[in-house]
Amino acid sequence: MAIEDIFIALEEQGEQESREAVEAAREQARGIKEDAEEQGKLIRANKIEAARAHAALTSARAVNAARLEGRRTVAGVKERAIVTSFDEALDLLASARKGQDYPALFRALADEAVAGLDGEVVLVVDPADEVLATEFLRSSGLVGTVDATASTRGGLTIIAHNGNMFRRNTLEDRLAKFRTRGQSEISEVLSA
Repeated sequence: MAIEDIFIALEEQGEQESREAVEAAREQARGIKEDAEEQGKLIRANKIEAARAHAALTSARAVNAARLEGRRTVAGVKERAIVTSFDEALDLLASARKGQDYPALFRALADEAVAGLDGEVVLVVDPADEVLATEFLRSSGLVGTVDATASTRGGLTIIAHNGNMFRRNTLEDRLAKFRTRGQSEISEVLSA
């Protein structure tokens, strides 16, 4: 019996060790499972945060692109309005000759164009201004000729110093100068 008791004791001890090993394995498995769940939560949280950051970045890019496109559209509308305004002003200049103040305007443009010149000059004008140019040349005391071959809405071009100096003072030129200088001011007014 002693041997049977030893076998029974060994068997009980083996079963006890086996239960303890199984319980330790279960405990270790629970720990691994809890670690895996924590890591899974962390990975999910990181993925969610990365997705949110990506969505925020994508949204910000879309908003910025829309704002930029809006600004481009507004700038295009303003630019077209400015161009249209100057084109309309240019068309209105065509009627300047019909006004009773045009001879005085022509005289002022001519005086400005010949200021400081000496020697022989050529006044290049539109055929509609030939009489005014001839009268100006006669009354100014300058020596020269009138060339009525230009196509302008008013004003003149002076050629002096044997063709080495040109002074353009037509209504179109004046409008172009104003357009260059005034375009930024007009844009500011339109932006207000």
